[in-house]
Amino acid sequence: MVTYIYKEYKTAINKLKYPDSWFWARYTANPYSGCEHVCIYCDARSQRYYLTQDFEDEIIIKDKFAKKLELTIKNSSSLLTDVIGPGGVCDAYQPIEKKVKNTRKLLKVLMKYGFPVNLATKSDLVTRDIDLFKQISKDTWCTIGFSVSTMDEEVSRLLEPRSSPPQARMSALKDIKQKAPEIQVGTYFMPIIPYLEDDFEQIERVIKESRNAGAQFILFAPGLTMRDKQQEFFIAKLRKSKYRDIVKPLLKLYEKNSDNDELYKYLNQMNLKLYNLCQKYGLETRVKRWIPSDYRKWNYIIAEVLLNEEYKNAIRGTPNNKMKWAGLYLNNLDQSIINYYKRGELKMLRNFNDEIIEFLKPYLKRGEKDRDKKTLDKFL
Repeated sequence: MVTYIYKEYKTAINKLKYPDSWFWARYTANPYSGCEHVCIYCDARSQRYYLTQDFEDEIIIKDKFAKKLELTIKNSSSLLTDVIGPGGVCDAYQPIEKKVKNTRKLLKVLMKYGFPVNLATKSDLVTRDIDLFKQISKDTWCTIGFSVSTMDEEVSRLLEPRSSPPQARMSALKDIKQKAPEIQVGTYFMPIIPYLEDDFEQIERVIKESRNAGAQFILFAPGLTMRDKQQEFFIAKLRKSKYRDIVKPLLKLYEKNSDNDELYKYLNQMNLKLYNLCQKYGLETRVKRWIPSDYRKWNYIIAEVLLNEEYKNAIRGTPNNKMKWAGLYLNNLDQSIINYYKRGELKMLRNFNDEIIEFLKPYLKRGEKDRDKKTLDKFL
């Protein structure tokens, strides 16, 4: 039985060191602590998140959460408008949200102050708030992704017992796309459990049904995290299920006392398979990024170019860490990259070598023209 506890927290928003290159979120906001969906693979069970092991049975409802968030936004002189991801270590649309509406209240604050939103959920309850997401999308930018790891209802009941069924998530995606086409929608196809969800028919079904529902993108991540308490919980659940036969090969694949060549090979093969299927069904494999209009504009545009290119390199099995970190660091630059370009100082930026600068020249030239035009317009 789930226990609900109201508790007031000091903070309502968390700032990430870098906006991630998958969801483009700079901030996260968790309206709840704990999650009722009971996903047995959930990484939040690992020690790094400092949550109790029974976090699905004791849900903390963050009291006065929206008010705390609004005060933070109003009183902060350094909180720049950027993408907020509601949830993170919880699903913002877990069952208690239907009654408490912490997430709906949160969205109203974000809409009021013009913050873009990227939301991931396993719940069809999200359709209740189409009106808010639609307005946020019109005012700034909004992306909604449905987390799906399989379309097999039986497997889903084992892995995600209290989540909306996969077909209900696809129906919700379709509903949002039809009622609010301005919202960017897609599927977060992750995790994909080796030996359970990774055969060709299963992965093609997820991708095909996503396309048919109106998805514009699929972000995929084969495999799963296997850490400390999270691994123990997950494996214990598998051992008690009809799928117990996958435990031995799964543990071997994630064996920590080896060079893990098998895991590397497995992930490379799966990534290529998934990427090619997305190409076949005309689905993007990256989310189109929100771009600010202030000095960060070309920093974000060029960071997106770098990080998306590095992603393609990684899929091909040739990751480029310099390109990755050049993109991540660029997100935090305190002035426009075009200033550095005009002064001939691009090599002063971290990880900007000759190869990366040459690759970026077309974008830098466009950025320079764009800024020169805006400067000229001010005097006309």
